[in-house]
Parts: sequence; C-alpha cells; structure tokens
Amino acid sequence: MKKLLSLIGAFTLTASATSVLISCSNDKDDDKYGNIFINDDGDFKITTEDLLNWYNETYGRLGKDPQKFLVQFYNIFAVAIYEEASKENNIFQGISSENNPYMNEDGKAFAESLKTQYGKESKASNTIYGRANTEMERARKEYLDNKKQGTKAWVKYLKGQFPWVTGDQAALENAWISNYILTDSTNSAYANLSKALGFGATESTWAKGYSSIEVNRTTISNLLSVFLTQNGNVEINDTTLKQSITEGTTEAQQVSIINLVNALGGKNAFKSSNSSNYDETTKSESTGTTFKIEFIENTNDDFLNTLTWRTFLSGISNFFANSPSSINGTISQISSSNNNIFKYSDVESIRLADNNIYKDFYNYNARSSRELNKTQIVSVAPVLNSSKDNQKNNILSNSQKFLVDNYFETKKPVATSEIVLEFSKINSTATPDINKEISPAQFVNNANTQTELINYFEGFYQFYNAYVSSESASSYANAETSTSTGLTDFETFYRGSNKNNLWKLGQNQTDTGIINFLTAKNNEKLLTLDYDTTTGTYSNIAKYSVYDFLSSNPEEDVISTNDKWNADSTNMIGEWAIFNNKMGEVKGDAKEGMNLLFNLVNDLGRHAEDDANSTKEGETAKPYKVLNAKDGIIAFIDTDGLHFMKIDGYSLLKNQDNEVIPEGEALVAEKNETSVDKDKQQSIAYDLLSKTNKEFIPYLLNPKLSSSDISTETGNAGAGSDKINKIDESTAIKPGINNDIYRQNIIDNMGTEFGNDYSKIINYSITNDYERFLVNNTVAKGFLSTDEDKTNLFYNFDILADAKATTSTTENFGLLSQWLWTYLDEILGTNGDYAQLFGKFFEIEGEDVDTKAVYELIKVITTEQETLSAAPLTSFTLENNNWNQSVEDNYEKQHKDLKTETARSFIPKNGLEISYSSIVQSQHWKTDLSTKSKFNRLNYIISDKWFNDEVIINVLNKHEGGVK
Repeated sequence: MKKLLSLIGAFTLTASATSVLISCSNDKDDDKYGNIFINDDGDFKITTEDLLNWYNETYGRLGKDPQKFLVQFYNIFAVAIYEEASKENNIFQGISSENNPYMNEDGKAFAESLKTQYGKESKASNTIYGRANTEMERARKEYLDNKKQGTKAWVKYLKGQFPWVTGDQAALENAWISNYILTDSTNSAYANLSKALGFGATESTWAKGYSSIEVNRTTISNLLSVFLTQNGNVEINDTTLKQSITEGTTEAQQVSIINLVNALGGKNAFKSSNSSNYDETTKSESTGTTFKIEFIENTNDDFLNTLTWRTFLSGISNFFANSPSSINGTISQISSSNNNIFKYSDVESIRLADNNIYKDFYNYNARSSRELNKTQIVSVAPVLNSSKDNQKNNILSNSQKFLVDNYFETKKPVATSEIVLEFSKINSTATPDINKEISPAQFVNNANTQTELINYFEGFYQFYNAYVSSESASSYANAETSTSTGLTDFETFYRGSNKNNLWKLGQNQTDTGIINFLTAKNNEKLLTLDYDTTTGTYSNIAKYSVYDFLSSNPEEDVISTNDKWNADSTNMIGEWAIFNNKMGEVKGDAKEGMNLLFNLVNDLGRHAEDDANSTKEGETAKPYKVLNAKDGIIAFIDTDGLHFMKIDGYSLLKNQDNEVIPEGEALVAEKNETSVDKDKQQSIAYDLLSKTNKEFIPYLLNPKLSSSDISTETGNAGAGSDKINKIDESTAIKPGINNDIYRQNIIDNMGTEFGNDYSKIINYSITNDYERFLVNNTVAKGFLSTDEDKTNLFYNFDILADAKATTSTTENFGLLSQWLWTYLDEILGTNGDYAQLFGKFFEIEGEDVDTKAVYELIKVITTEQETLSAAPLTSFTLENNNWNQSVEDNYEKQHKDLKTETARSFIPKNGLEISYSSIVQSQHWKTDLSTKSKFNRLNYIISDKWFNDEVIINVLNKHEGGVK
C-alpha cells in the first residue's frame, strides 16, 4: 500500500472566490495545480503519486519555471505540515525545545497549536477551515445575489469549476474550500504558517513573558490592603521586630510582603538606612555604591531570611520608621488604632533624599532621588508566581529568530550613516560630473571671498580632526563620547542629544562655519549583498566600498601630504590665479585644511596611476580610504560630494569574540538560567523599558562602545599622534556641553539589576551581537512610534520588516522562499538531507512508488534551494563585475572626449573588485545556524540518461479525477 500523504485540506482565508478558483484560470499550469490535489469529493488528497503527476504535467523534466514550482510546492507542503500535526501520533511529538534553539515550545505543544489553528472541518472563525468556510458562504451569497438565481445555479457553477468532483453540493463546496486553502494569499496553509512561525499582525510573537504590574497609587494601595489582610494577626513587639519575616509565616503571607518589596524598589530598598530613628542590623551598602534595583523572584530567595520585620515595616511606613519602639500589637490592631499608618500617603512620605542609599540615583523618568519618594523608584514590578503567558510584541520567538538568523547570514545586512560635504552646498550653481572628473576644483567655490574660503577650509580641518579622525586633536580628545555612551563623536552630529550642532567645535562652527556645507544622512535602509543600487540610498561605490572594508583587515590609510598646488594638480585651469591670490599666503588651520581636503580628494579620485600616485606594486588604489579603523569610518566621493560613511554598530561587527557557541554546549551549560532566569529578566526588562522616559530608550539599548580611559587633561589627550597635524592652540575652540554624556550619566545611575545594559537582556537568545544590535534598534522603533518620539531614535532601519518581507506568498518568493522547508529541516534534525525530510511527509520508496521520479523531484527542490540561498552573493558578484566594466567603459569614453592630459588625469578609472571568498569567509554574520553541519545529500544517484529524458517518466496511473 502506498503511503497516503495525508494533506487533506480545506483551509481558508479571505479573497474573492473568482480570484482563487484555480480551474477557471487561463494559466494552464494553474489548471493542473488544482485539479490534481482536490479529489472527487472535494477534499484534499495529496499522495506522492499526486505530487509527481502534478510536477510531470505542469513543469516537465527540470521545470519550465522552477521558482514558480517551489512557490506552489511550499503551499502543498504547508498543508502537509498541518495535516501531520493533526494526527494523534505525529512526527513532532518527540522534539524537545531543550536542545533546539528554534523551537518555540516542545514538539507536543507545537503540534497541538498547529492542530488548533488548522481546525479540520471546523467552522470556528479562528481556524483555517472556519475562515475558508465563511469565505465560501460569502462567495455563495454574492453569486446568488448577483445572478438572481437559485441554489441549483450555484451548484451548476461549481460543477463547471470542479468538473471531476462527483458528489453533491456539499462536496462541490468542499472543493471550493480546499482550493481556497491551497491558493489564497492571505489564508492559505502557507500564509497561516507564516503568521504562526514567522511574523503576523505584530512584529513578534514571543509569549514567554511574565506578568508585571504598573506601580502607581492604586497598585500600591491594593498591595497594602492585601498585606494587611494576609498578615493582620502577626504580633509586632521587641522580639518579633528582630526576627525574619519568614519565621512563622505562610507562603501567602510572604508573597504579599514580596510584592510590596518589589513595588517599592526591590531588595536594596529594604536593606539599609542611615536614619537615626531606629537601629539597623543590615549592613549598609550606600557608601560609594550606586543604588541598584533588584527584584525578588520567589519565596526561596535568601534575602527573605535576612529581612526583619523592623526593616520591612520601616520600608513601607514612614510613621513606623520614626517610632518603631512605641508601636506594639498585631498588625491589624496597629492599623486600626492609627488611620495614618500603612496607607499610600504613609509610604509616599518616605523621602529618598533622607537616605544615603539613594545618593545619585535617578528613576525611570530621569528624576533625581533628591525629589523622589519611596513610591517612585520603579515603574513596574514583577508579579510573583505568574505564568509564562504574557506576549511581548518586540521580542522574537525562537521560530522568528530562525527567520532573522537566516536573513542575517544570507543577506549580510549592514547599517550605515554618513556626513556628506555636498557639491550643491559648496557651489549651488555648479553641476559637477564625477564620471568626467574628480578633482579639488569641484570642492571650491572660487566666487567666495578670502574670508569665506578661510572659514571653509579652517572649518573642514577642525571638523575632520574633531569628528572623523581616530586621532582627535588635543583640544577635543577629552570629550570622546564613545568612552561614556553608545555613540561615537562622529555620530553626535546627527543622532542623540547633540544632533544638528557641532558641539565640539563651539558656537561659531555651529552658526556660520563648516556645518553649512555638511549634510547628515541617517540611512533608513540596511545595505545588503543584493541591494539594488539603482533605488537610491546606496550607490555602487558605497556598496562595494563597505563590503570590501568589512571583508578585509582594515588599517587606516595615510593621506597624501602634498602642500604645493597649482592649476594642474587641482584642475583649476583658468581659475588658479584667482584662487591663489586669496589663499596663497594663508597660514594655520585654513592652510592645513586646504591641504587636507585637496589631498583627500585626489587620493579618492580613482585616477589612472602614475609614479606620483602609485600604490604597492601590483595593487590598484581603492576608491575609498579608511579614515578611522576604530569607529568604522571610510571616505569616498560620490555624485553628490565627499562622503564620510560610518558603519553603525561597527564595534560589535568587528568583534571577533562573537563566535557562536554550539547550541548543544550552551543549552547544557546554561539551560537553567536561559529558560527561566533570563526569560524572567527579559520580561521585566521589556516592561521597565516600556515605562522609561522615551528619550532614554535608545541609550539603554545601545550601551557604551568602549571602556578605555582617555585622559581628561588637555595636555595629555591625543599625545603621540602623527596621523594628523594638531590644531593651532591659538585657534583651538572650547567644546560645548556634551548632552549625550549628561544623559548617559543619568542612565548609569538608574540602577537596574542588569546594569542598564538592556542590549544583552532584550532578545538575549540572539547570539551574534551585531544582529542583536540591529534587532533591538528595530525594537526601539516599536517603543518610539509617535512622530514626537521618533526624534529620539538613534537608528531608522527595520530588520524585522525586511525579514518579514522574505516570507511573502507571491510567486516571486524572493530569497527566503524556502524558509518553511529549511525550518522543518532544522527542527526535525534532518540536517540538509532533503530526501530524508521529504520522506517524513511523502512516500519515497516502496510498492507503486516511482523512486526515480521522486528523487528527480527532490533534486529540483534541492537545486532551487541552493540557487535561492546563493542568490544574494551571486547578485553581489555579478553586479560588482558589471559596475567595474561600466567604470572601465566610462574611462575609455571620457579619455576619448577630453583633449588635454590634465583633464584626462582626473577621470575616474578604478572600480573595486571584491573576491567571492572574502565575503563567504567573513565571520561577521555568523549565527546559531552556522553551528549546524549541513549535508545536502541525495542518496539516490540518477543516471545521465535519466536527465536527458524529456519528462519525468511516471509509471503510476493518475488517480480518478486527475488532470483532464
């Protein structure tokens, strides 16, 4: 007996009936797609035989349209997954999430959730079948209303669409439902799996969050009320005040105490006090220590054994704290005899300024402890013993992590930002053509006065030294932002609290200086291997310069030091005398700035090499220069001017300690912490972040880039640099206030138990630091969604939207069209053995199975999978070759058109060839997927004769009701 590949389907979604009836389509391929898989009673019946018939009749040997074949195959495959999950003994049962980083839950629960979604033969609106049935009823009503005829006409209409169905109206309507589930773009089996495992209506589906409470007057009042109810009979006297709160109390009583402790600041808010009103036996931690918020997570916490009734009651009652020895009786009696004790107002009157524990502490709203009371320490607190059923919309589920990991490894995304010295701002009437020339003349407006030129060159020099160079000049090194925040000084011009001003250069440059010639671009699009350079954000020179920089071991380039200029070396033919009259005798920073700019432009000009500008023997000068290897800043000249481009998050991307720990080792060594403690920590971190002052969220998700110390003494900072000339001390500018460091100082004293480094807690399961940087700054967009809040964002990219787009159900499936297949390969442990994976759902050997045809079909799937997986890198290499050829062709054309040797010497000649292997071997984009040993094996060897056959020979008979 052949194995029935139980893909019985009637799934549903929403689309017009006429748009999804395959058999009405004019596309003959589509005709055969539906007729084969819907049997004579209108239901799905998909067997290996059916699959081979469909492939044979529709696509022929290797397929007329392999990608379209894959799109349709994955729709069928999705039905197989739902059908398998609906079986009592299914293949998912034995899978454990303990050693599978991409499973959201154990296999049994996974199958049950899919079975519920599927809703076989259900009419419930929250199931695939139910929604399909609703849509069928809508289509029936619409047909009857439009045609003004009875049910017989509807049945006749359906018979015309599904002529092989031999049953009655119910069977025909079931065929409509089956067809709809198989093909509808929004409610097909594939579409539903994309929502369940990928990205649905929200950007994430992590549902392991723990419940928390928002701390406010109502919450605290309720917690006090519960505490009084649970602990009313507790006797308070000199003896019990010294006892632990765990002595003689029940778990319910302890929970009521813990909830109050958490809501009022956590453990450390109940540890010590320097108040003279009562004796404290707990060791003070206030001296030289910033207060840290640390929550109690369960009744087994050792802290509870050291928490005395005196300390606890003093922490929830200012009245008690001021006269503990005079208060005796049960807690209920104490409360009844004094209307002011154990009330919200009583807690509110505990001022943090009265206790040195809170010295320098700032709360979630960036308010100093000097103006806070005990109720204002935390914004949210965990609920003890809550279950993991609280969805967090900005944290990835494990299956979503698979999609993002796959996207990250395959497309190798890079975030960038840049500052451009723009042609149009230098001279609004000029129209430089960099295909014709790249020269210093393009970066000068000769109509400017001497004073304007001096300010321009002086400003450029100061800007370059203060913001671009890794060797900041002595006046500015003491203000380096990256030692204190998640920003570099370069970035502070366009992100963070200093944006839109050159704070390091003082008010003059901000108002009238070089800032007028600069444009900052905080790029919203991620650069990827297959980025289409015709769409705007990234040009060819930008794209290939970035990837060449990242795939090499970059060292900072030394800029030429020429200081003798003339018409031929600047291409100011006919204008040199005018320019030289203004700038010939100028000294100081203006002279240095002119030399720096002119040398940089010529170094980046991509000119034909001669003895004067030759590089190492056999090497061609690259079209970009590495100006700051530490911060990831390169320079190149594009159609709009001189670009200083920064690789955002570069310190994380270049970190070679980012090696992925094999998930087996990681899960064995740290599973307890990962599955419980880190989930709880991540959950509360998410809730705390959501209640934090919005302007601080980007800082919390982007911690310090560097821990190195830089001297604050002007005389010592930057000593020993020989890369650039120092700014003349007589013209040195006093830096303005660094608002980013000011904000970071506040954050450093907010004091959460994980050290305010939310970047390691939120989405902790992402093992690549740079990938987590991209995801968490997408998370920030979720928190800062209003127009007003968006101004606080550091970054504007959205890696989740990009990854989500790759699961499209359109015929142009794109890069990750195979994600469903590879995901099942991952969680089922078939490790790239596609024959084994195929065999879990379809019969591949045995009686009445055309084994050769089966393996031919598997080979097509394998080949297309490999082709699609390699597509970004293939595109990258092909377009790189095309660009290099276009540069060469342009040089030949311009060289022919231009008549003087001087003009010809400024034509850009060099492109940039990047080796395929350098991209493949890069470690920057490695994830958990890299730890898997993949073997794309095809165990059945097919002869050459087989490949030469015109079609797959299928010796099986078509099932009844097959292709007409």
